[in-house]
Amino acid sequence: MLNNINISGLSEYANEIKENNIQGKASYGVELNWESGTKTRVKTKNMILGNHKLVRDFSFVIDEPTQLLGVNSAPNPSEYMLGGLAGCMAVTFMAGATAMDIQISELKLEIDGELDLQGFLGLNPDINPGFPELKFIFHVKGSGTQEQYTNLMNRVTKHSPNYNTFKNEVKMIGELK
Repeated sequence: MLNNINISGLSEYANEIKENNIQGKASYGVELNWESGTKTRVKTKNMILGNHKLVRDFSFVIDEPTQLLGVNSAPNPSEYMLGGLAGCMAVTFMAGATAMDIQISELKLEIDGELDLQGFLGLNPDINPGFPELKFIFHVKGSGTQEQYTNLMNRVTKHSPNYNTFKNEVKMIGELK
């Protein structure tokens, strides 16, 4: 174990995917139910990982601050989205550090961005309702060198699924029932 990650398990899983790439396919999903006002509850769907069905029985509440017509009972959708991005980037960083035999004693990741709500409210068609840019800072302490940490950060930008979902255009397919 290094960084509380099973090194041999990580290696075995990577080898399993090399031998049968179907084992590396992961299908995720969520179901959202509106509760009231801007408050919603999200429940995770079960995950399919390779040919394994994994029970994912988690739920969380989303709300907006009172200034944005909510009751401030939970993080808002953008905060959860940024949290999911940061979490995936951290997992990718830690898996890379473990594979490189680097002991991490502290990892903190900050992600900041600014939305112009004129886009969301439809007040200005020229304004993107999404984040035009996100800035991130890794704060890391451990047995690695600055060069190794830079390589790990670069690895995150190449291999983090959520980072690459943000970075690359995602085909969105919607329907109404």
